[in-house]
Formats: sequence, C-alpha cells, structure tokens
Amino acid sequence: MRVLFVAHGASHVPWAVPLAWATQLAGHEVRVAARPQAADRVASAGLIAVRIGSRDAGDAFAKGRLPGSAARPRRLPADWPMGPLPWSEERRLNWGAQLIGLGDSLADDLVEFARAWQPELVVYDIGAVCGLVAAAAVGVPAVGYGWCQPIGAYFLDRDEVPPAYLRMFERFGLEPRLGTDVWLDPCPPALRRPSRVPRVPMRHIPYNGPGTAPEWLWGPSDRPRVCVTGGITTTNFNDRLPQLIDELSQVDASVLLAVNDAEVDGRTLPSNIRVTGWVPLRALLDRGDALVHHGGAGSGLTGLAQGLPQVVVPQGDDDTQWLWGHLIETAGAGINLAPDRRREPGALAAAVTRVLGEREHRDRAREIRAEIDAMPPVSEAVRYLERRVEEARPGDVRPRTLRGAA
Repeated sequence: MRVLFVAHGASHVPWAVPLAWATQLAGHEVRVAARPQAADRVASAGLIAVRIGSRDAGDAFAKGRLPGSAARPRRLPADWPMGPLPWSEERRLNWGAQLIGLGDSLADDLVEFARAWQPELVVYDIGAVCGLVAAAAVGVPAVGYGWCQPIGAYFLDRDEVPPAYLRMFERFGLEPRLGTDVWLDPCPPALRRPSRVPRVPMRHIPYNGPGTAPEWLWGPSDRPRVCVTGGITTTNFNDRLPQLIDELSQVDASVLLAVNDAEVDGRTLPSNIRVTGWVPLRALLDRGDALVHHGGAGSGLTGLAQGLPQVVVPQGDDDTQWLWGHLIETAGAGINLAPDRRREPGALAAAVTRVLGEREHRDRAREIRAEIDAMPPVSEAVRYLERRVEEARPGDVRPRTLRGAA
C-alpha cells in the first residue's frame, strides 16, 4: 500500500521516522510531506521527502505570527488543549488560529501531491490538520500520530468547529472531516492525559537524527554524567547558557553540554563540563545518569526511554515546555524548574544534585521506562495501519475503534 505521512515541522520529523521506516520495511511505499525547513531532516533519515508550503509561512508559524489565511476561530472544543495548561480563552483561540492557518498554508501543495500520488492511507502529525484534508481529497482513511503533548486539533461535532477549518475543505470541494480519527499515542501511561480521542498505544522509539558516538563516550566515568540539551531544533538555552554553565560547575558530576563550540563563544569552561558537539541525544543518554532540558517532549521522552530522571528548565510558566516539566514532576521522575523556581542563585545546581542523589526520582524514571518497554511495538502499529486500509470500504472512511484503541 501507499502511505503518505504528514510531518510538517523540523522538530516533528523525528516522531514520524520510526513508524515511517517500519511501514517501509513491511513492504509499503512511503512518502513524508514536510515544510521546506524540515525536508532535509526527512531525507537525512533515509526517507523520501515531499516539500509542502512556503518557508515564509513556516517561519511565521514558529513565531506565532501566521498571516490571516484563516480568521481567528470564535470557538474551539471546550477541553482543548488537553492537560493542565493555564491558558486564557484569548490564548486558546489564537493558538487554534495558528494551527488552522498552518494547515491552510500547506493544504494546496499537499492536496495536489495526494491527488497525483494516490495514497491509500494518510498518517498525519496531530498538529497538521491538512493531513485530514489530503485524506478527504483522495477518499482514504487518516490516522493521527501524537508526540506526548496535548495540542493536536480535533473536532467532534459541527457546533465546535471553527469556520476556517470548514473552509479548508470546502475550497477543494470536499466534505469536511469531523469526528475523531484514531491517534497513535507514544505517551506512557504515567504521563498520558485523558482524551475524548480514541488512541492506540505505540512504543516510543527515540530518533534524534544521524550521528557518530565519540570514543570518549565509551569509557567509564568516575562521576555521574549529566546531559544538558536545548533540543535538536531549538535555541532555548542560547540566552541562558552562561548562567547554566556557572550553575552546573557547582555540581559534582561530569556535565555533557550538547551544543557546538561556537555556541559557547570561546568561553573557558569549568573542568567538569564538556561541549559534545553534535551527537544524537540517545547516544549521549545511553551513558548518562540524568537529563537537563528545556521541556521538549522529544528530549524528555528520549530520556525516559533510557530511564533517566530529569530537571526541566522551561522558557515560560504556562507553555507546553512547562507542561512537560509538570507531567514529569507529577509522575515523580524529576523536577520542573519553572521561572518562578529558579530565581534563587544555585537553584539549578540544587535540582540536579537532588535528582542524582534521591533514589525516588531514579526509581520512578526506571518504572516509566518499563512502561514504555511494555507498550506495543511499532510493528503492531504498522499492522493496525494495514487493517485500517483493508477494512475501509470505498466511500466509507469513518473513524473506527479497533483492537488496541483506548
């Protein structure tokens, strides 16, 4: 069968790669549609990329300034986004407008490609609603895949659907897709939020890009190793790097700072800190004891797959980075060092020392790793996709709840 993945942004490509490769290795044809900024990441993973949308629209979305191809919605589902995000109604509506506007900016290219290539299934990032438009354009099922964050778009009935979402379909002469397509969910039970969307659990396989494990990483260390990362596609720590270095110099640990030499700008580093350059995060964490990061779900779930406790240092106190820290702390696997908690000098050093020294954090992180290991493998997710195609009758691609849906 032909399967069209819609990964859209650069930071979202890693979530698609293991499932896309598993689908391809099962004998199916795969294409991965992504914005221009992300197409090279698809290609570097050995997959065939399809560029959709413009670079300008992608940059505008990243800054929350997408122009008004989709007017701000007047309504959204009352439980969106899922999770304890303390967002005002104004912020909810603005973020909904950005998601729909992004989908609108990608839809023309995606629909054109889908009609030319004729996939039998669309597997889309839950933040890329244009995947549903492409599936409707060729009359095939669509399955979403999540990334352990609650902001994927879903509309269960017409009363809660923004007009701009309907117009995305109508301008192609299509009947809008309502109801909930099933989502593949890599989130372990300890972090999973309640949802009205049917979900099929799928084990998370970390993919952080290609690279080489350096020789110095192979050997033993006489101190615990702490990995520090701001994510593979972000600059979250750039402005705070000098402060991070100063605080981490106080920790009795070997600190692996996952940045390039240029990012430390010739600064003389303390003896316990090493700049790693580009090394896939999974390789660094394989020899690590704790993870310090910005609150990205990709970094965080990679750490949990290795059973490592975490200190989360989010940029704000009400965004999805803060939410990841909240989930980690609530689960007992680390500390959420939100801005209001790091005003005191030495707060980061104290938090890292705690997660290294207190057994509760380590034990809980290992328990969550066991949860991840017990989730259905990606090969089962591929079989689920195959069943969706086999069971879809011509003209009937309504969402189905199959074995494994939760």
